[in-house]
Amino acid sequence: MFLINGQLHAGLSLDSALDTLHQALSRLLMTPIDSDTVVAAAARFAEQLQADELDVGLEEEQRLGLIDFCQPGHLTDKLERELGVQARSLRRIDYRQPRFESWHPLGLVVHITPGNAPMLAFCAVLESLLAGNINWLRPSSSDQGQTARLLHALAQCDSSGRLADFIAVLPLDTAHIGRLCTRADGVAAWGGETALKAIRQQLPGGCRWIDWGQRISFAYLSPEAAQPSALDTLVDEVCRLDQQACSSPQWVLVDSDDPAVLRDLGARLAEAFKRRSAQWPALVPTDQEASEITTRCAMAKLEQCFAGHTGEVWSGAGWRVIWEHHRTLAPSPLFRTLVLKPVPQPLIAETLLPWRTVLQSCALICPPAQTPALVRSLINAGVTRIAPAGSIHDGYAGEPHDGVYALTRLSRRLSVSLSAGVLSSHASLDALPAAPDISGLAIMHKAEFQAQPIDRTAQLYFRSGGSGGTPALAGFSYRDFHRQMRAAADGLFAAGLDPSQDRVMNLFYGGNLYGGFSSFSWILQQMGATHFPMGAPHDDDFSEIAQMIVQQQVSVLIGMPSTLHRLFLSEQTTLRGYAGIRKVFLGGEHPGLASRQLMASCGVSTVRSAIYGSVDAGPLGHACAATSDGIFHLMCDTQHLEIVDLEQDAPVRNDQVGRLLFTSRAREGQSVRRYEVGDTGRWVIGPCPCGLSSPRFQLLERHGQWLRIGTQFISPSQLAQYAGVPVQIVLDYAANGVERLVVRAEADADHVHQQLLCDATLKNVVDATLLVLEVRTCAATQFERNKHSGKMPLVIDRRQRPITEKEFQ
Repeated sequence: MFLINGQLHAGLSLDSALDTLHQALSRLLMTPIDSDTVVAAAARFAEQLQADELDVGLEEEQRLGLIDFCQPGHLTDKLERELGVQARSLRRIDYRQPRFESWHPLGLVVHITPGNAPMLAFCAVLESLLAGNINWLRPSSSDQGQTARLLHALAQCDSSGRLADFIAVLPLDTAHIGRLCTRADGVAAWGGETALKAIRQQLPGGCRWIDWGQRISFAYLSPEAAQPSALDTLVDEVCRLDQQACSSPQWVLVDSDDPAVLRDLGARLAEAFKRRSAQWPALVPTDQEASEITTRCAMAKLEQCFAGHTGEVWSGAGWRVIWEHHRTLAPSPLFRTLVLKPVPQPLIAETLLPWRTVLQSCALICPPAQTPALVRSLINAGVTRIAPAGSIHDGYAGEPHDGVYALTRLSRRLSVSLSAGVLSSHASLDALPAAPDISGLAIMHKAEFQAQPIDRTAQLYFRSGGSGGTPALAGFSYRDFHRQMRAAADGLFAAGLDPSQDRVMNLFYGGNLYGGFSSFSWILQQMGATHFPMGAPHDDDFSEIAQMIVQQQVSVLIGMPSTLHRLFLSEQTTLRGYAGIRKVFLGGEHPGLASRQLMASCGVSTVRSAIYGSVDAGPLGHACAATSDGIFHLMCDTQHLEIVDLEQDAPVRNDQVGRLLFTSRAREGQSVRRYEVGDTGRWVIGPCPCGLSSPRFQLLERHGQWLRIGTQFISPSQLAQYAGVPVQIVLDYAANGVERLVVRAEADADHVHQQLLCDATLKNVVDATLLVLEVRTCAATQFERNKHSGKMPLVIDRRQRPITEKEFQ
C-alpha cells in the first residue's frame, strides 16, 4: 500500500511515485512543517482512536499504546526534553553577543523499519515529523499496508492540510532501497548487524546514518532483594514480549559468586515461571529458533555433566532458566530463556566489557541503600538505561534511547554570527508566526476571564484584581510563565537594555505590583544582567536606595512612574551629583513632563515605557529605541492582537482607534482568547526604523471598568457611584510630576471630594502622596465629548500620550 501526498494507492510504479515526490521536495524543504501542527493533528488522531472512529485494524493493546503516544502533553514534553523550549527559534544564545543558534529539521529522512514491532514505523514517522522533517517510509514486508492506513488517518486529522505532503509510504523491495535514498539527508534504519550493513552501503555520501541496531538488556539482582513478588515481576517482563524487544532482559546477573545462592535463585526463578508464564500468550519460535534453544540448553547440560562445570538448567512449558557459574556471556536464544550468571559488583565492568557497545537496559533489583552505588557501576560499565523490573519496557516522554535523544539525531544544530551592531535589537531571527484560528470566538471580558476555571496545569498564580471579597487570580503553568518572560526579556532588550554593560536596580516593589517585581527579576536573570532587587523604603525615606545606587554604580532603573518620580524628587541632590543613571525603563503609564525634566537634570538620557502588559494576559508589547512613548511592538511570539471597533466586534480600518483584544499563544494554565484588556489603541502602519518586523500599535486611553492609578487599580464606575452625581474623570500629571485625578462634578466640589475618599483604595494612594485628587464643579453639559462619536466618556486618560509644554503649564 503506497501513501503519496495524502492518497492511498494499492498499486503504483516506483518511478511514478519517486517522480511525484522529487518534484515537491525543494518546496517542502523551504517550508518545514511546524511542530504545533503535528501535535494538534496527533491529538485529534488520538481522540478519534479513543472514540473508536477509525477502522485501521489495530489490536486493543496497539490502539491504547498509540492513544498514549499521541497525547499532546507527551509529544510536547518529548520536544522540550530533547530539543528544548521553542527549539526551532533561531535566537541569541547570549543577549550580550550577536550569536544565534537553533535546531532545524534534518530535511528528507528515509525510514526503514523491521517487522517485529508493528507500531514502530508509525511512531518513528511521527517522531520525525515533530522535528519538522519530510518522511519517506519503507515498511517491512509483513506490514500489509497497516502503517500507510495509520499515517493516512493522521494526515486527515490535520486542519491545515500540509501534513500529508510530509509523509510518504513506499513498500518497495530491498533491492530498490538505494533509489529511495538518493536525495535523503538522513536514513533511519532498524535491524541486525548484517541488515544494517547492507542498507548503509547504499547511502549517498554525506547522508546521516541513524541506526537503531540490536541491543542487549539484562537484570542485575542482589540476592537479599529476591522476594517472590520481585521475581514474578521480572518473569512477567520476560514473558510479556517473549524477549523480542531490545529492552527485554536476557540475562540475570547476580551480585554473588556463591554457587548455593545461584542455585537457590535459579530454582526460585523456575517457580516464578511456573506461576506466571501461563498469564502471557507465548510467541511460537520458528524451527531454526527452536533448534537454537534446544542446542543451547543441551550444551549447558553437557558441560555440567561431562566437563564438570557448575550450573543447572530448569525448564517448563515454553520457558527455561540456564545457570552457568562463570562470567563469559553470550546472547540468550530468547523466547523466555533466562541466562543466570554470577557477577559480583566489583566485577561488573570487567564482565560487561566485551558487550559494552550493545548494552541497553538493566532491570535493577536491589535494596534501596545499594541503589546509588550499583547505578554508578552499571552506567560506568556501559548501560544506558536503568529501570525497575516492572517498567523495563515502559518509557517516559523525552527519555533517551540507546544513550541518545532521538530528535537530536533527526535535527541539525545551526549557528549564525553577525557583525557587531548588525540587528543589535533583535533577540531572534524568526519569521512572524501565523495568526491563530480564533474564528467564531466571542470577545472575552474580564468578568468572563475571572469566571472560567483555571486549568489544572496552572502552578503559578498572580492576583488579578477585583473589588472586595475573594481576590481573583490569573493562573500560569511554569511553561507559560517562562516562555512569556523570555518574550519580555526579548522586548526589554529591544527597548535598549544592554546586559553587557547595564547595572540594573529593580524597583517594582510592593502592593499589587509583586508580580512585576518577581517577573522582572526573572527577566533580568534570563538576560544575564547585573541586577539589584530593591525593597520598599522605610517611611518613604529613599536615601538608602540612593546611596546604594551611587555605591554600586547602578546605571539603569526599572519600576513604576510614581515610584521613580518620588525617588528622583526626594533624592535629586544625590542623584544629580552622581549623574550615573543613564536609562529609566518604566511599566504602566508614561511619565509626565515634570518627571522627565527631573530625571534629565540628574543625567538620565533615556526614559522609556518599556513593557506593556496585564496580569491576566501577561506581557503584551514592548518599546524600541526608534519610536516614541506609547508605541509598542506586539510580542508576536506569545501574543496575537486584534483591534476592533469601539462599539462592535469588527476590525478597525487602517489606523482607526479601537479596542485591543489579545489572544495568548503560550497559555495552558488559563484560556486567554480574544481578551479585551480594557485599553484602546490603533495600528501604526509601516516598517519600524529599528528593523523589527513585528506589528506596532499605539496605546491610547482606557476603555473599560478599571484604571491603574498610582500603584493601584480603581474602578471609575465605582467612583461615580460614590460621587452620586454626574462626573467626568480626567487623569494627567500635577506640576510636580505626580499623577493627578481631576473629577469634574455637577455638585459641590468639597462634598464630592469627601465622598470619593470613601473608596478605600483611592484614599490609600492619596494619603501615600502617589496621587493628587482635585474636584472641580462643572455642569454636565460642559463635559468633554469624543470628537468621533460625540459621546461623553467617563474617563479621559491623558497619561497615555506625551504631555506638551503648554499642557504642562
